[in-house]
Amino acid sequence: MMELPSEALEWLAVGCLLTVAGALIKFRGWTFLLAGYDETAPVPESVVRNVTGNTLLRVGIAVFVVGIVESVTNPPSYLGVVVGVAIALEVARLLYRLNARSPQAT
Repeated sequence: MMELPSEALEWLAVGCLLTVAGALIKFRGWTFLLAGYDETAPVPESVVRNVTGNTLLRVGIAVFVVGIVESVTNPPSYLGVVVGVAIALEVARLLYRLNARSPQAT
C-alpha cells in the first residue's frame, strides 16, 4: 500500500474541508458558518451565499489539487507560498465584491 506524505495529507484534508464548507454555504444556505454575518447585513443573503460559496469552492478544489500534486510528485518548495498568495488574492476579491455592492433600496 502506498503511503502519502504528511504534507499531502494536510493539503488533501484542508481541501476537502473547504470544498464541503463552500458547498454547504452555496447550496444549502448555511450562512451561519460565516463569522460575523447575520440577516441584518446590507448585502442580501443570496449574494453572500453565491459569492462566498463560490470562493470557498474554488479555493478548496485548488488546495485539493495541490494535495494530489504533492502526493504524486515532489513539487518545488515555493509551491506553498504561491498557493498562499493566490488564496490571499481570492479573499481580497471576495471582500471587494461583498463591500463594493451598493446597499439595497428600502
